[in-house]
Amino acid sequence: MFYISSRGHSATGWLAKQISKHNKVVCWHGTRSIPPTDPGINDLSPKDFVKGLKILERQRDERIYGAVHGFHGVKIKKEIEEEGGKFAGIFRDPVSKISSFFYAYLWSTLSKGNLPEDYVGPTEKLFSKNLEDSMIQEFETLKKTHNKKNQNIIKTVFNLINIKIKRNKKNLYNIKNLNFKKIENVILSQDNSKILSELFFNICRQTFLYDAEIFHNCKPEQLIIMEKMVSEKNYFMNNVWNYLIPELKDKAETESFEQKAKNHNPNINLNSRQKFDQFPESFKKLFTWFFLKQDEDLIKFYKKNNYFIP
Repeated sequence: MFYISSRGHSATGWLAKQISKHNKVVCWHGTRSIPPTDPGINDLSPKDFVKGLKILERQRDERIYGAVHGFHGVKIKKEIEEEGGKFAGIFRDPVSKISSFFYAYLWSTLSKGNLPEDYVGPTEKLFSKNLEDSMIQEFETLKKTHNKKNQNIIKTVFNLINIKIKRNKKNLYNIKNLNFKKIENVILSQDNSKILSELFFNICRQTFLYDAEIFHNCKPEQLIIMEKMVSEKNYFMNNVWNYLIPELKDKAETESFEQKAKNHNPNINLNSRQKFDQFPESFKKLFTWFFLKQDEDLIKFYKKNNYFIP
């Protein structure tokens, strides 16, 4: 059995499909339940999830079971390794990863779920001078509440918002036949500084939290570099497949390997520096603040893999 940790937006869907192309391997994506369902529905503890994988591997078809992107950080590492399974974590350039997260949730969050995830709205119209000033103030407040000793207790804004969306959509949007363009106009007419600041801050916080957690609790061979994983067949075979599934060494299915992972970011064709430059100044300053709070070894790891450091 195996488990690959990622907070998402690191080609995890692509990876699950690529691994599952082999008829003797099953790799689930984005679930904490058996049988697999969406997160938050019938979730199991790490111990019970691993117990389920173990039971499945005892069946007559003799398949190897694993999963990716359900339990974050190293939450399931101990349980997987105690059963002889393989654990790994995926890294991606932090700027690109955070940019991908932000744009995927941006308009859905602003519309309280009435616009879908990955919706591409007129983002350039959001960031006025007055909004920038307000966000700088919001970030200063959020920084004061940021306590590294309590970082493992994360209440991300977008998770809370998603729960509220299901329970209580405000009447502002509950109008029959309200089309996407009208929703955009309503959003642009509001002060979005608080929700934008909290969304971006918490995406940054979680990204660096889980990167640090995986980096400091895993061996070098357990750290998967996303950019190499999706572009180099040899890296995928040797550093991903052969590490996770040594029982089937060199037997990964690499047909259609070049098929691209899902793109969440409208700026997908930009490099990390260009994505950084497209953020408003308040976001850039916050980004730099988070980088400065990381320990030297993690920063060296980022630099070693040619990740952009502001």
